[in-house]
Amino acid sequence: MNSRLVVIRRFAIGPLAQWGFVAGALVACLPAFVCSSILFSAVTALRGLISGWRDVGFEVLGQRISFNLVQVLNLSDLLQALTTIAGFGIFGVVILSFGLAAVLGIFGAVVLTALGLFYNATGRVQLELEEVTANE
Repeated sequence: MNSRLVVIRRFAIGPLAQWGFVAGALVACLPAFVCSSILFSAVTALRGLISGWRDVGFEVLGQRISFNLVQVLNLSDLLQALTTIAGFGIFGVVILSFGLAAVLGIFGAVVLTALGLFYNATGRVQLELEEVTANE
């Protein structure tokens, strides 16, 4: 058998960044969807909890004393923001999923690019290639 020794001297940075982005985004799709679903569920639950505080009261000597706890605690702006976020529904979950996947894709591109730069500056991988015929 004929064998050849090949040395990888450097990697092209552009394709590494592209593959890093694609791989990072694809790997992050399912976790991003799950996390955005959990976030929207938590926002909806928190909005329901805080909106229930609008009419809080108790009885004293047969008289009901009620007050708006949202107004007392100055939570009107928070309640409005939670209502706006919860109003996006499944569309918001999908948009947030794509955004998270893109951010994680950018992170993958940065990591793979940094590894490529590090290898180009320091490394050399030697490969021994052996020629194989079609009969084997």
